Amino acid sequence: MGDLSAGQRFLYVARRVFTSPLALLTWLAAIAVSATLGWSSIPFAAAIVIQGALLFWRLNDSDYLHRLFADREAREQTLADTDIEASLEKMDFETRQRIRYVVQLQKDITREARATDVEPYARAELDRIASKLPALVQQAIRMASRKQHLAKYLQHVDERALRAYAENLRSRIEATTDPVSKAQYEQALRAREAELGTYQAIAQASGRIDSQLENVEATFASWKAKVIRLKTVDIGNVASFSEGLVHELDSLGREIELLDSSVMEALGPETSVPIEQRVGSNT
Repeated sequence: MGDLSAGQRFLYVARRVFTSPLALLTWLAAIAVSATLGWSSIPFAAAIVIQGALLFWRLNDSDYLHRLFADREAREQTLADTDIEASLEKMDFETRQRIRYVVQLQKDITREARATDVEPYARAELDRIASKLPALVQQAIRMASRKQHLAKYLQHVDERALRAYAENLRSRIEATTDPVSKAQYEQALRAREAELGTYQAIAQASGRIDSQLENVEATFASWKAKVIRLKTVDIGNVASFSEGLVHELDSLGREIELLDSSVMEALGPETSVPIEQRVGSNT
């Protein structure tokens, strides 16, 4: 429920309370009683008071709120899973399996963070952590999709052939004495070297996506253990322990965004020198 503001959470709870079977039964009873009393307004006023009391009761029932938002998130997760599977179908087998494992780890962490055995003093911190995970999963999926675009380019480029072609042009430049021909060969060489530089930068970006996704997978596995550990710490250590984990979450998100920026340059039309410098700057 980290994606909802306090006002939105209140409205969501109010809507669920006012459309619950108990609330509807209250209105039916008010209508029936009012009809027998010649359509007196007193039963309706009483129903409004009951509705307000019911809302107040639910807003102060932590177990009810926990179940309510857990159900909401489960429904949203089901919809998200459908979108994720559609994206996974476009990926290579290794990347697809890695993302599926990351998604499963995210579900495991969320389940642990919002389980009924979580101590009340740790519930808010664990919920804060769990609410940050879906965005990271989406970042990982976006990076994995970028990798597929890069792979399409790499499949149609032969680095050895490019190098051989460039070397052949250099030999022709050295052998020719005609200034016009030499200038044309030099222009062709620059174009081939630019293409080779682009290929190398894209290949490097693709490799870095692989390493980043492996890092995401390992980090999520580590976080699962840390969340279980957080469920056992005493009340005095919860805030400091969770703050360190939140910092790790934010740092990983920034790392992915930085890599994503360099990859987007690699997919852009002007790619040769800028990409190589940008991608290289992350070493």
